[in-house]
Amino acid sequence: MLELRPMLSAMLRNKVGPILIILQLALTLAIVANAAFIIVERLALMKLPSGVAESEVLSFTVIENDPSINIGNQRRADIESLKAIPGVISASAVNQIPLSDSGNSSSLMRSEEAHETEANVAHYWGDINQVSALGLKIIEGRDFTSDDFVDEGFPTSLIISKATADWFFPNGSAIGNTLYTSGRTLTVVGVVERLQSPWKEHRNTFMSLMLPMEMDTEKLTRFVVRAEANQREAVLAQLSEVMLKRVRNRVVNQFETFDMTRKEAYAADNGMAKVLMAIIVLLLIVTALGVVGLASYSVNQRRKQVGTRRALGATHWQILRFFLLENAMLCLGGITIGCIAALSLSRWLASHYQVTSLPLSYLVITALGLLVLGQLAVASPAIRASRISPALATRSI
Repeated sequence: MLELRPMLSAMLRNKVGPILIILQLALTLAIVANAAFIIVERLALMKLPSGVAESEVLSFTVIENDPSINIGNQRRADIESLKAIPGVISASAVNQIPLSDSGNSSSLMRSEEAHETEANVAHYWGDINQVSALGLKIIEGRDFTSDDFVDEGFPTSLIISKATADWFFPNGSAIGNTLYTSGRTLTVVGVVERLQSPWKEHRNTFMSLMLPMEMDTEKLTRFVVRAEANQREAVLAQLSEVMLKRVRNRVVNQFETFDMTRKEAYAADNGMAKVLMAIIVLLLIVTALGVVGLASYSVNQRRKQVGTRRALGATHWQILRFFLLENAMLCLGGITIGCIAALSLSRWLASHYQVTSLPLSYLVITALGLLVLGQLAVASPAIRASRISPALATRSI
């Protein structure tokens, strides 16, 4: 306690340096805590499984230019040609795939009047192969059969994701129950473990449904092909030739493995994480250099004072402890202001960018990290001060 008085006295005589370090520590804590939390959130989002057999699935689009063709027959023939490629497990013509950032969604309700259970879910549809082509896992009920497809009108059966089933039927099985969309009544025949929507930021991103509807009227169609993982690249290389061999005047493009689809979907998130990581590293380096600079300046300014204390019997450890405690006081001041700034920044981000509020654990970890960083940064100047010779330090400068 006796050491606090000379510490405060020294700080008050030279206010600018300590104030700058306190503000620098506060700014670093506020930015690092929030940036670290955003990075962790982004990385967690990027690692979420889509439900698709990602190591096996690839996709491409086809645009038909011949107005005279029967698109339904053409699609069925295309799928058989794709299935004939060595290594292909299944193929399907679908309206959309997860993480593609484009597709269809609509409201789904438990009953026509129960709007309180309404949810906006992604609507997938395709031929009888769509579940197997995407590699989805059915955990309850069954896959579509030929009886589920209708020649005219709207189908009456659907498959939903587990997230959708849990939302509408939290206390029991969804199989055999009815759901409503756009005034149509649909019966649940199956539940898949997971099926992400095309939009990664969708609030109900894992709530989706599948309908038995063939792509027999759309000139623009997305095909999904599932191949053995070790043959996927070889299959990908053959797709264009196979599709153009059947019909020359069509446009076949956007060939992608699902890994490529995922990478493209999360490119912005990955870039943001890298930028924030660079900012964190830069801030920590600048803060450490600032602490070292202030401590070195303080030691040089107080050489005579240190020498006098050494001449009066102060040990190396006492001098070292003096500078460590002084630095700790500065760090605690910066941490206190930084915690307030971090929480304020978190609230602002939450209100303007829908970012989750900063957990207190990030504040604690960042604060402890800065305290340790400050002590490590001041260690070298403090050790240098503890080695000042009493005879050398008490000479007139």
